[in-house]
Parts: sequence; C-alpha cells; structure tokens
Amino acid sequence: MTLVAMAAPEPVVDYATGKPKTDQGGEPLYLVQVAAMFADQGEVLAVKIAREPSGITPGTPVQVVGLVASPWELGDRSGIAYRAAAIRPAGLRGGERTITTKAAS
Repeated sequence: MTLVAMAAPEPVVDYATGKPKTDQGGEPLYLVQVAAMFADQGEVLAVKIAREPSGITPGTPVQVVGLVASPWELGDRSGIAYRAAAIRPAGLRGGERTITTKAAS
C-alpha cells in the first residue's frame, strides 16, 4: 500500500465557535488528507492527529502510525473517522531520516 499526503496539515476547527479543537490532553488537532493506494484502487482518508506533523507537504509519501478507523452515525449521515498517533514522511524512523547509499561499482 502506498500512502501520499494530498495537502499540508490543517488545524481542526470547531464549526460553532471557530476555535481550534484539541484532544483530551489539550494538544491541538490537525487533519491530513492522505491518499491510500493499493493495486488499482485508491481512497482519500481524512486523518486527524494531535500536534502538527512536520515535513508534510502535498505529494509527500507518508507513514501513518497507529491508524484507527471509527464508524460514526449522525441522523441519516454516517461515515468513518480516521485517527492516528503520528504521520511522518516515509523514510523517517524515530525522528531520523534513513539514508540509502549505493555501493561503488
């Protein structure tokens, strides 16, 4: 499966008050649109995370850590809400970028 950021992270805003939303710990929530592609199928997921992720720009391959899907229903509307522990550029491990080098021929 390939995951690619479709847009830069956006703060999640309460529609009624216009103020930024926070999680239970008081951390600001951010939304990242992520394209999930597998074989010949794809879907865009709106993934919420606490704290603004760094290094995410449109087109960036990403790694989503701790993704949880929660179904919701409100009146005649329903869907799936996605939440993750972290979203980071693919190739980052523990805050450090992995470097791949080619052996000299």
